[in-house]
Amino acid sequence: MLSQARIGVKRVASSLCRDAISVASVHPIERLRYVARAGWAPPAVLAAEAAWALGDLARHESSAVLPACRRLLDRHPGCGPLWWVAARMLTAGDAAEEAERCVDLLESDPTSDLLHEDLSGQIRPVRHGGVGDVASADVVVVEVDAIGPGGAVLDADDIGLIEAARAVGVPVWAEGGVGRVMPPKLWDAMVRRIDGSHVARSGVVVDLDGIVRVAGPVGVQDLPVALASSDCPEPGELMARW
Repeated sequence: MLSQARIGVKRVASSLCRDAISVASVHPIERLRYVARAGWAPPAVLAAEAAWALGDLARHESSAVLPACRRLLDRHPGCGPLWWVAARMLTAGDAAEEAERCVDLLESDPTSDLLHEDLSGQIRPVRHGGVGDVASADVVVVEVDAIGPGGAVLDADDIGLIEAARAVGVPVWAEGGVGRVMPPKLWDAMVRRIDGSHVARSGVVVDLDGIVRVAGPVGVQDLPVALASSDCPEPGELMARW
């Protein structure tokens, strides 16, 4: 059975499609502009919708895919799955087919279910609250938009939670997902884009202090194992400054 989180992602994605970007009569560039403005959507939804639009663009005007990827990343610099989609498409033999593979992986992401299984039993997790709530927990779970060797990208609202966990010594598990573990060079490129961004919802970069495990599509892994298991390539076109 699908978890509520995965059902929610599919519902949001369907809503986004109905709101104009997945309409066949709309030019891919217009669909991409809609994705760029959709700052309210979760990272996996943004990435899946971007993949559909970029795949369509690749079929019609392949030379436009790289600048389109860069424009999307300028608008959503902290969205790990979006970097993942762009990197995989730019290094694929057939960008349009790779876009479809990315969508399939994003929409079937089992991370939430696997994390729930690991947390069942005697472990008491906390996802929200103050120092008092955190102090009585066995583990703090924080969703990350991206994670790499130098840190993680969080929603600003979760900074207090991870700081409370550090203050009382409760271990932190990062809830990632498909496309959220960045390799070293791409992580550095992402941080540069975030640091230079004027977009309100860019995410906040924090160091890895206190994070001991990462939940992803293959299960919950120790941090070093998860960081070494990234399936995201490092295309020079995205690591260069633009």
